Amino acid sequence: MRRKILKAACLLPLTVGLCQCDSLKPKPKGPSPYAMTTRITYTPMARAAMIAHNDTLVLNAYYYGDPTPQAMAKADELHRLSLSDERYGWDVNTKAIKVDGNVDTTLLSDIRGEPQLLVHAYSVQADATQDELIHCKTWIGTVKEAQTRSPLIACELENGDKDSADDIVEADRTSAEAAASRSQ
Repeated sequence: MRRKILKAACLLPLTVGLCQCDSLKPKPKGPSPYAMTTRITYTPMARAAMIAHNDTLVLNAYYYGDPTPQAMAKADELHRLSLSDERYGWDVNTKAIKVDGNVDTTLLSDIRGEPQLLVHAYSVQADATQDELIHCKTWIGTVKEAQTRSPLIACELENGDKDSADDIVEADRTSAEAAASRSQ
């Protein structure tokens, strides 16, 4: 009898723990309404350096909002209320990264206006240490803007690149504006 009680007492926490497992919880149907895709491009010298050093690109997508006065205590030192912070690692041949958009929707009532998004990328070595081999442009805007036109993250060699990530981003913006004016 003692064995049965002891066995039940030992198995109960395990059973309760398994029931809390994420894999057993129902999954949301379809993609998040905050999901989006980010495009990645490199100058030729940055691409060659990434390959030569066997570096990986890490993309950071930070979802945030402008806190309401009542939620200001939850905000960071820059007065942003964090909704999600997602990181993805990809090799140099990746041209686009799908961002899941796993926003904490319970915090949406604590922000004013639309959810904002900051997308940044950097290179890391094989041991996952950041090496500052390349410099990538940061994209900041609303989630709606990111979903309407995928942000372009352009990367250049940190030192001595003959091309410019700024030029790549500007050419992309000009191309988008020209396409928009032709469709009107």
